[in-house]
Amino acid sequence: MKSFGRREFLLGASGSMMALPWLELNAATNKQAAHPLRFASFYSPMGFVRDHFFPKQGNQDFLSMPTLSPLRTVGDKVNLITGLYRVNVRGTDVHNQASSCYLSSQDPQGQLKSPYPMDRTLDHLIADQVSHRTPIRSLELNCNSFKDLKESIYLDNISWYAPEHVATSMKDPRQVYRRLFKTRASDKDITDLALADANHFKRNLNPQDKHKLDEYFESVREIERQIERLNQYYRSHEKSEMQEPGEGPMTRGEYIRLMGKLLVVALQSNLTHVATFMLAPERWGSPQQYHELKFTKSHHGLTHGQSNEDVKKFLVQVDHFYVSLFAEFLEQLDAVQEGEGTLLDHSIVTLGSGLGDGEHHTMNELPIVMAGSANGRLKTGGMVHCPEETPLANLWLLQAQLMGTGLKRFADSTGPLDRLLI
Repeated sequence: MKSFGRREFLLGASGSMMALPWLELNAATNKQAAHPLRFASFYSPMGFVRDHFFPKQGNQDFLSMPTLSPLRTVGDKVNLITGLYRVNVRGTDVHNQASSCYLSSQDPQGQLKSPYPMDRTLDHLIADQVSHRTPIRSLELNCNSFKDLKESIYLDNISWYAPEHVATSMKDPRQVYRRLFKTRASDKDITDLALADANHFKRNLNPQDKHKLDEYFESVREIERQIERLNQYYRSHEKSEMQEPGEGPMTRGEYIRLMGKLLVVALQSNLTHVATFMLAPERWGSPQQYHELKFTKSHHGLTHGQSNEDVKKFLVQVDHFYVSLFAEFLEQLDAVQEGEGTLLDHSIVTLGSGLGDGEHHTMNELPIVMAGSANGRLKTGGMVHCPEETPLANLWLLQAQLMGTGLKRFADSTGPLDRLLI
């Protein structure tokens, strides 16, 4: 029986692709084939409330912490890493550093054409090595719905090709969808084209593969339906600017969930193996409407008022909200079967922040959660305690090596964080 490679679905003059998920047919014809390893880095701004995130000394159950409790559903595939830090360059804006330097951890004494310790970020060093496997080199996603973009670009981007050369992120789900599923030569859905070709060989698949293929296309169809609802809103609001805060076509949670779903499908179908995802921008001055939490607050303002218990309650809700959405993303990855494992098992997914404490602007004890076993090479389901002031770059170096870059050093690393290895 013929094996159908994912890269065989080249459709349209532009070469746009609707790739397929892992099917048992692939496993039957090539049992020794390794699952491609995916990389995704999520960023949450301005740290987390520490006493709701980190367990007290002696308590190893990090999933009992209020902020991290949503991760219980995938708890056996998640690690909390403690002791990581980044150099804080005094005399420059700490928030600009926190986001723009998060994935570079560059030596602040280096000869860089930037006011911040920036360099080519981890995601692009990885993409340099693995992008030949996918039609899309990397995805940079950002759930910043503000229209007033007067803040620094350093606060709104974690992905950089080089100092001062930003990898501009996509914020509109429609833009992401078009990049993933639309041809340039035609406005016809890639899904429709792919379904026609899929039906050509579907009769040769076993029942499990047929069901899996149906589920996959249904997930794409559901994204189409959500995008169409968004299109309908904009058709009736073409002449009006959507301001923050204010009512929009989606709630804050729906917006982030849709962006997350698009990323799941992109990783599942091997459209890309590298992605970054900002849950929100760093230190944005305007208030944010948190529809699900039923309030409108400035996240930055909340971090500086957390000594007040009433203010702190709001901030804890925001922290829990973002971790809950991250947990949903992990659950979706873990629901996708690939051979004997899941998409989450074949991934390295990190959630973190460039600040350890948003009130005092510390960069020690950074809040870092990592999920996925990297094809069974990583320990999961516990806490990994590192010595104080272990460079965050040690974790990035380990991830770069697992993704096949061959790097021996990354920024100010002192060695890969090998205590995570099995």
